[in-house]
Amino acid sequence: MHRSDDSLPDEEWDRFLRDAAAGTGAADAPKEPSARARMVTRRLQGQPPPEPPRAYRLAAPAAARGRRPWFTIVVAALVVLAIVAFVPGPLTGLFRSGGGSAGPVAPQGPTVREPFRDSPAEHWAEGADGIDVPAARATGGMSAAEVGQALGRTKDFLVGTNLDPGVLRGERPTGALRFLDPRQRAVREYVTDAFGAPGAPGGENDPLRLATRFDPARFAFAGDVVKTRGGMTFRAAGGGGIDVTTDVTYVYPVVRASGGGEVVRTIVRRAVVLRWRAPGTAGAGTFQLVSYASDVTNGGCGDRKGYFSPEFGAERATVAPDDGVVIDPYDRAGTVDGHAGTEDECASAVRS
Repeated sequence: MHRSDDSLPDEEWDRFLRDAAAGTGAADAPKEPSARARMVTRRLQGQPPPEPPRAYRLAAPAAARGRRPWFTIVVAALVVLAIVAFVPGPLTGLFRSGGGSAGPVAPQGPTVREPFRDSPAEHWAEGADGIDVPAARATGGMSAAEVGQALGRTKDFLVGTNLDPGVLRGERPTGALRFLDPRQRAVREYVTDAFGAPGAPGGENDPLRLATRFDPARFAFAGDVVKTRGGMTFRAAGGGGIDVTTDVTYVYPVVRASGGGEVVRTIVRRAVVLRWRAPGTAGAGTFQLVSYASDVTNGGCGDRKGYFSPEFGAERATVAPDDGVVIDPYDRAGTVDGHAGTEDECASAVRS
């Protein structure tokens, strides 16, 4: 029998051999002492303890046991930042020193430097860039090139009646009307009466039905930008040619001509239909004014004497809507009804 190790005392091992040879004593070899017992025996005999098992070396050092993994810290930080981004008011107080709590941030409204702040128009295009023109195609006896020319002249008409700086100050929109069909006598009479002079009469001859104007003696603009959104469509017209239907919203930031820092916005949404005749037909190369309608926010109520008349401060607070009409001037989902904000009816806007 071969002894496998020296962990047992010699006298114990000798006694086991003698008993085994004489057939007496326990049938089994003495039990192996525990690891702790072997360590105590070696310490008493002056022998160094054996190396600890490799598994124990995987334990983190005492200084590192309290640390969280770096990715846990990063994820926690990102969660906090996301919460602050979505709910800034209630949480900003957590990162401040001193007393006081942060309340909800109220809209600050337009300023001379930021006249479209807190408005959907802040992200709209400027001027003519906000009026979309569709791709031209041959329609109504007109070639694609001829249709394209009619669409371009329609856009010129819209710019000339709603964005031209001179027209906005009350001048006659001569350039916009140069292609008006001379045979459309009723419209020509309206144009002559409505734009005959600044301060033209209201009623049926109100120039605001077709063009945007502000009295320069009373109002000025906050900057030189008008925000716009809208476009046009076209289809074949009876007798040859095309009908071009336009629907554009214009946002004008206005201040008092006498000074002051308050900025208000007048919003005009216009729907105008122009009919362009095909070559070879009567009136070819000109347009007829088929229809026009507009909805206006903060343009004044009653007889406006040919100019939009926006209201400021306390003036706006005293205006009561007729018949409870309420509109959102930035909502372009519906159609222009041609009543809200005219001299015949004033509506209350949910925003400006």
